[in-house]
Amino acid sequence: YSECHKNDLHEHWRENMEVMAVRVTENASRTGEHYITNNRSEYYALMYSAMGAGVIIACMAMIKIVLAKYHFAPLTEGILFSLNYGLGFILIHILHFTVATKQPAMTAAAIAATIDSASDSKTKDMSGLVAMIANTTRSQLVAILGNVVIAIPMAILLSWGYLYITGQSFIDADKANGLLADIDPLHSGSVFYAGIAGVCLFLSGLIAGYHDNLAVYNKIPQRLRSVKLLQKVLGIARLDRIANYIGNNLGALAGNFYFGCLLGGMSAIGILLGLPFDIRHISFSSAFVGFASFTLDFALSWQTVAYCAVGLGLIAITNLTVSFSLALYVAMKSRKVRFGQWRLFIKSLAKRVNEHPGEFIFPPKKAKPLDEEA
Repeated sequence: YSECHKNDLHEHWRENMEVMAVRVTENASRTGEHYITNNRSEYYALMYSAMGAGVIIACMAMIKIVLAKYHFAPLTEGILFSLNYGLGFILIHILHFTVATKQPAMTAAAIAATIDSASDSKTKDMSGLVAMIANTTRSQLVAILGNVVIAIPMAILLSWGYLYITGQSFIDADKANGLLADIDPLHSGSVFYAGIAGVCLFLSGLIAGYHDNLAVYNKIPQRLRSVKLLQKVLGIARLDRIANYIGNNLGALAGNFYFGCLLGGMSAIGILLGLPFDIRHISFSSAFVGFASFTLDFALSWQTVAYCAVGLGLIAITNLTVSFSLALYVAMKSRKVRFGQWRLFIKSLAKRVNEHPGEFIFPPKKAKPLDEEA
């Protein structure tokens, strides 16, 4: 086989891509472990982190609405939207806050690593995989909850502040109704657009892993430390801290910025190409509901409230499902995992849900670390 394929460029390309995919997903796996809570202290820390992100997301949504009012050319508007989202996500990362939908693309790689260890069908390893699923599920839920429960009231507060200062509503009634119509699951493409956002989330996870790998492969921190000019300007101690930060966060910073660019530029790409491209993100959609509700004096019919609730729920599910499925597929392919124990896994998972359903929503008082369960 080797003799027949030694000059096969496609074979060499495939092997190199597999090696790179392994490195990228392993870096994403290490990042994803920080998004999985094992105990109550980590659970509450993640919730507070997500709530902090909700404040910034509401501000980003407000800036996006302001930019849209100027009706720039599609390309200019796309660039401005991208900068708003990209720089906002970087700020969220620097402040150690959490955007809920950023989790699946990272946690999928960590789950793939657990699946790899469980592929020998040992019950002990399978229980570790089930525990990982339970921990991941409740982590995703609390992060979404943290984003949403703050983004909506923060948007209302910003609307009230704008009205108090200027004496005018931040948006008019037509814009408010338009924002609510955008998340209607039946009469708009909100679910499809949420799927596009899920793809963007998946791509941002790959970008983050790629840049983490790039920092290690090209020895970027070591190179920064060796620059004489930076040593003189910053000092060795400060330069060392900066180099360490870049080494540990280059992937996250790049992933967040490019994720913002993907979200902000998608509608512009759709307009320029004449394609039905747009995005729906659970956190921003929640903030838009807050802005619209305040403008309409909260005089929403029960049908509108129901549409909004169902629409937000479907957007969240689609964001998470699409990004997680794609990331898990790539992570398993990169590790060449052939998980042939689905029946045992489903049985173990059903048993855990039946015996301890609360663990998928809230951590137990004394939660064992995954490595102990595995």
